[in-house]
Amino acid sequence: MSKKLNDEQVYDRLHAALLALGREKGETVVGQTTIQTARVALTSLQQGLLMALDSDDDRNTAIIDPERPLAP
Repeated sequence: MSKKLNDEQVYDRLHAALLALGREKGETVVGQTTIQTARVALTSLQQGLLMALDSDDDRNTAIIDPERPLAP
C-alpha cells in the first residue's frame, strides 16, 4: 500500500515536474505551445495549492470543479 503525500510533498512534486520541463523552447509551434502550456498549468497548480494552504481552504482554486457552478 502506498502512502499518501502531504501538501508539501505534493508541492515538491509539482516543482520537480516544472524543473524537469526546463526552459528550452519547442522546435515546432505545437511543441512550443504544449510545453509552455504545461509550464503554466504546473505553476498555476503550485500557486493554487499555496493559496489554499494560506487560507486554510480545502480547494485548490486553480482547478475548476465540474460539480460546482462558476461564480459570476
